[in-house]
Amino acid sequence: MLLRFLLLCSSVLGAQGVPAEWNARQQLDELKARFEAIPPQLAKIDIERWKQQGVAVAYLNQHESMLTQLRSLTLAIGELRQTPEKLAVALEIFLRFDALDSMQRSLMEAVRKYEPEATAEAIEASFVASAPARNQFRAYLLDLASLRDKEHEVLLTEAQRCRVERNLPQAPAPRPTPAGPVKKK
Repeated sequence: MLLRFLLLCSSVLGAQGVPAEWNARQQLDELKARFEAIPPQLAKIDIERWKQQGVAVAYLNQHESMLTQLRSLTLAIGELRQTPEKLAVALEIFLRFDALDSMQRSLMEAVRKYEPEATAEAIEASFVASAPARNQFRAYLLDLASLRDKEHEVLLTEAQRCRVERNLPQAPAPRPTPAGPVKKK
């Protein structure tokens, strides 16, 4: 039973597209480096001047939220690097991508309006530079989710087989044989 289950699991693992753990870690390092390059670009924004110019508070809040989101994202990438098979952490990272995209588009409106063009271009370039690593991560996430689905199917199939096997009628146990010769009287 256990051997059959292990063989099924190994066939699922062999057919999957998730990179080897060392390769996944390398990809995650690249992704993290790309996102760690963004806060120094955001630091070029002169927030104090924005406050003096009466920039909408929403833009100021978005700037702070973006920095917080980037910190959380790099922490999550670090966590996934430790355990690359964690689907929940990978999904968290993916969802943070979407949040960052929305914030970035909105914040860039203010940056283009209140900052020199060079600052806006540098910030935008740091986001664009992350695109290949993000796309590679999306593919990793899809492969990981697919692998988890296949593993789940294997487990369900094996659990069903065990339930059926357990509920089969059992043959009566053989009668114990005497341990030694029986003495006659």
